[in-house]
Amino acid sequence: MDDDIILNFADDDHAPLRKGKNKGTRADRIKAKRVAKRKSDAASAEVADQRPAKKPRNEVAEDRPQAQPAQPKAGQTHIISSLFSHNPRVEAPEPSSAPKTPSAPSNAPLDTSTFSGLGLNPLLIAHLEKKLSITKPTAIQRAALPALLGRLSAENALRDVFIQAQTGSGKTLSYLLPIIQDLLPLSSDSYIDRSIGTLAVIIAPTRELAQQISDVLENLLKLRLRAEDEGADSSSSARLTRWLVSGLLIGGGTRTHEKARLRKGLPILVATPGRLLDHIQNTSSFNVGKCRWLVLDEADRLMELGFEDTIKGIIQGLDGRRRLAIQAAKQGVSTEVGGWDWERGRRTILCSATIKDDVQKLAGTALVNPLMIAATTHDEPKLGEGIDAPVASDKFTPPSQLAQKYVIAPLKLRLVMLVALLRSLIAKAQGRGTKIIVFLSCTDSVDFHWELLGNASMNDTQQDSSDSDEEDEDQEVNEDGEENTKKSSRRPNDTSTTSHLLPGTTIYRLHGSLPTQTRIATVRGFSSKNPTSVLFCTSVASRGLDLPLVRAVIQYDLPTEGGATEYVHRVGRTARAGKGGEAWSIVAPSEAEWVKWVEAKMRGDENKQDDAKHNITLTGVSMETVLRSGFGGKGTEPQERATEVQLAFERWVLRKEHSELARKAYLSHMRAYATHPSSEKHIFHIRHLHLGHLAKAFALREAPKAVTNRKSTDGNAKAKKAPKGSNAKSREWEATHSGEAERRMQEVVRAQGKLTKKGGMLRAADTSEFQIAGTAALEKMLQGSL
Repeated sequence: MDDDIILNFADDDHAPLRKGKNKGTRADRIKAKRVAKRKSDAASAEVADQRPAKKPRNEVAEDRPQAQPAQPKAGQTHIISSLFSHNPRVEAPEPSSAPKTPSAPSNAPLDTSTFSGLGLNPLLIAHLEKKLSITKPTAIQRAALPALLGRLSAENALRDVFIQAQTGSGKTLSYLLPIIQDLLPLSSDSYIDRSIGTLAVIIAPTRELAQQISDVLENLLKLRLRAEDEGADSSSSARLTRWLVSGLLIGGGTRTHEKARLRKGLPILVATPGRLLDHIQNTSSFNVGKCRWLVLDEADRLMELGFEDTIKGIIQGLDGRRRLAIQAAKQGVSTEVGGWDWERGRRTILCSATIKDDVQKLAGTALVNPLMIAATTHDEPKLGEGIDAPVASDKFTPPSQLAQKYVIAPLKLRLVMLVALLRSLIAKAQGRGTKIIVFLSCTDSVDFHWELLGNASMNDTQQDSSDSDEEDEDQEVNEDGEENTKKSSRRPNDTSTTSHLLPGTTIYRLHGSLPTQTRIATVRGFSSKNPTSVLFCTSVASRGLDLPLVRAVIQYDLPTEGGATEYVHRVGRTARAGKGGEAWSIVAPSEAEWVKWVEAKMRGDENKQDDAKHNITLTGVSMETVLRSGFGGKGTEPQERATEVQLAFERWVLRKEHSELARKAYLSHMRAYATHPSSEKHIFHIRHLHLGHLAKAFALREAPKAVTNRKSTDGNAKAKKAPKGSNAKSREWEATHSGEAERRMQEVVRAQGKLTKKGGMLRAADTSEFQIAGTAALEKMLQGSL
C-alpha cells in the first residue's frame, strides 16, 4: 500500500520504550529504601565471611577447652576428676631481658698446669694419661697436690689438711695420688709385702661412695711399676714389687671373710665408719698400728648422719693400736721383719664441700694445726692457717656451667609433669644416650614410682582385669602362699626395669633400705651398662657419687634437710669436671617463694663483687612448654595425652596390692614433708597443700587416711561372714582384735560379769594382769582400809 498507512504490528527486534519513573507514595519510597538496605548488608556479610580473621590464641590453660576424660565403666563408683580443672592459677615466668652468656666451667681442668709440674711420679702420670685419659689436673688437684706431696715447704710437709672444693671437682684423686706416691717407694724394700698391715684408711659416709672410691683406687693400683722404655735388666731405677692391695669394709658383708683379708693384710683400706670401728675394737689381727694416712671424705655428710662419736672412737682406736705397736717394737717382742720409721706420725685429711659449725667441730677434734686448701679459678690456690681461715667463709655454689631451671606445677599435675620432663630430656639426647637422676623424699616414694613406671601401660585395662581374676583364683587355692607369690613376681633384689612410656630406657632405684649387693649392682648398672637410663633415688646418692654422663638432675621433691647445701649437692651429680648439665626442680604453687630463697642462699655475701655468684639464677619454664615438649601435639593435644597417661596410672593403682603401695608412699611423703626445718616452714607446710590434689600425684582418686594391713582386711571380711547369734557382737570383736592381750582382757571382763550376775556382788580383785575392782573396793581405798 502506497498511502503510507502504518499498521499496528509488534516488532520483536525493536527495543521496548523506557517508562517514566513513577515516584509513588511516601510510604512506598520508605519501604523500598529498607529493602535495598537489607540487600546491601547481606552482600557485605557474604564478602566478609569468605576470609574469617583468626581467633587470637589464649595462653592461659584454664580458658582452653577442656579435654574430655575417658568415660568410666558401668557400675564404677570412683569419681575421676580432671587434671586441668580447679587448679591454682600459676603465674607465667618472666622472660629474661638479655640472653645469658654461657659461663666458663668452674671445675674444669686447667690448661696452665700439668701433673709433672706438680711433682707427681712419672709412673702415675703415664697411667693417668694412657689408662684413665686424664692429662691435666683440676683446680682442687692443682691446689692440693703440692701441699700433700710436701712441695710447699718443709714445715708444711706433714701437716694435716682441710680440703674444701665444689662437688665433682676431683677431690678423690687429690688424696689418692699422694697416698700412692708416698707408699710406692716402700716397694723397693725386699721385706715389705702386704702383711705389713694397713698404712692408709679412707672413711666414706655411705656404702655407695666407699665402693666408688675403692673402684678408683683399684684402677690406680694397676699402674706399671717400670717405665715402658726400660727393659727388664735395666738398673737405672729401683725395682718395685706389687704389694699394694686395696680393701673394702662396708656394712652387709661377711665379717669372717673380712677378717681373713685383714689377717693377710690390706695396705690401703676403704671403709664406712661403723664397720671400721667394729673391726678396730673386735679384730685382733687387724694390724693398723703403722697407719700413715687417715682420710675423712664428705665430712659434712658424716656429721649429718651422726657419725661424730664413731669418728672419735676410730681416732682413739688408731692411736691406741699405734701405742701398742711402738711399745712392742721397743720391747723387741714384735714378730715383724725389718724396721719402721716410728718418728713419722699419722697425717689426716678432711674433705668437705661446706664448712659449717659441726664440720669445724670435727676438724678441731681430728686435725692438728691444719692447712686450709680451697679450689680457685685464679692462678694461685687459696691457702689458710687453721680452721678459721678466710677461705672458710666462702659459700658453697654449684658449677657455673650448670643450667638451673624450675617449673611451677599444680599438685595434680606433678606425676604427668615428671613423665613429660623425662620424655623431653630423653628426646633431646637424639639417640646418643643419656642418664637422668630423679630425687625423691623417701624410700616408699622411690619404690612406688619405680614400680609404677615399670608396670603401668597405656592399654592395660583388659590385661589388669584378667590378671586380677587370676590372682583371686590363686589366692583361693593357696591362701598361705599369697605373699610368696607376690615376691616371686618381682624379687626385692631386682635392680632395673623398663617402661612403655620411656622407650629404650632402663629405670633403676637406689635408697638405704635396699640390700648392699643390690645397691652396688644398681650403681654399676646405672654407670656403665645402658646408654639411656633413669635413676630414682633418695638423698643417699647426693653426696660423693661420681656417676658418669649424667645429663640432668630432677628434684621431684625439694630437699627436706640441708636447705641450699643439700640442693647444691644434688645438682652436683651433673656438670662434673667441666662438662655441661641441667638441673630441674618441680615446684608447687605454694612453694614458689623457694626459688628466690635458694638463690639468695647460694649467692651468700652480696657485698662481694663476684660475677659467678651474681649469675646464680634459676630460670623458670612454663608448664605448657614442658607438657608440649614431652607429649607433643598442638592445641589441647598435650593435655589430652597427659590425661590418658594419668588414667593409665590410676587404673594400675586400682588393683589391691598396688593401691597399698600408693597409699604407703603417699603417707610417707607427707611425713617427710613435715620434717622441713622451722626456718623453712613459711614455704613448706602441710596446711598449704591440697591433700586431694596431692593424692592425684600418687595416682590415687581420693586422699588416704591410713594404711590398712592386708591381713587385718581379710580378717574383717571373714568376720563379716560369721553367723549372727546371741554372741555375734563379741565374736566380731574377737575376730577384728586378735591380739593376745585383748583376748585375755575380754575373758577377764566376761568372768567378772558372770560373777556379778550370779552372786550379786564382785569378788575381791586378785593379782592378775588385769585387776578389776568394784565400787565397794574403791570406797575402802578412799577410806584407807586397803
